[in-house]
Amino acid sequence: MSFPHFKVEADTQANTVDMAGIIKARGSLKVLGSGNEVIFGKGVSLNCQIRIQGDGNRLYIGDECNLRGQILIKGRSQTIRVGDATTFQSVYLLCQEGCDIIIGRHCMFSREIEVRTTDAHSLVELSTGARINQPRSVVIGDHVWVGLRALINKGASIPDDCIVGASAFVNSAHTESHTVLAGVPAKVVRKGVTWHRGRKQSFTEEELLGWQRPFSE
Repeated sequence: MSFPHFKVEADTQANTVDMAGIIKARGSLKVLGSGNEVIFGKGVSLNCQIRIQGDGNRLYIGDECNLRGQILIKGRSQTIRVGDATTFQSVYLLCQEGCDIIIGRHCMFSREIEVRTTDAHSLVELSTGARINQPRSVVIGDHVWVGLRALINKGASIPDDCIVGASAFVNSAHTESHTVLAGVPAKVVRKGVTWHRGRKQSFTEEELLGWQRPFSE
């Protein structure tokens, strides 16, 4: 299936591009290099600018995702994976310097969010000439809600069922689920919570735990 408002530039002899599951698309996909894989799951909606530059990179988008924003993979043998039923309102993913970005299922990202594996430039210690801001992968679990203008930086790890507050700066590994992370740098400000896309005064246990069921149900 082709989409009049989604431009694809890729050598499909040298790369694997599977768009069969997309139901709606605007923007563009540009793949420069060889041995790259771009796989979209079933029922995917896109409004994205996607660029892959290099060899052996992988972009996997799960079923029923609805993504808006920009995705850039630059380098070799790197992976961006977005799990089933995850949504982006406006998100920039930067995957570079041999690192990966892994995002789980049933996540909800607000607007003006960045997720990045690198600062893109070097911070150097004067006395040694050594770079001290090394790139690192980012891992975000299932059912994570990321608020407006959050920055999830290199080395960040966010467990399942967490909330990231608006304008938070997450730059380290967190291990405790059911928490709110907020501030600069982000720290745990509340425990024993979960979240739901709906808006009402109370929720049943079944409603709150629905994201844990197998996606095929």
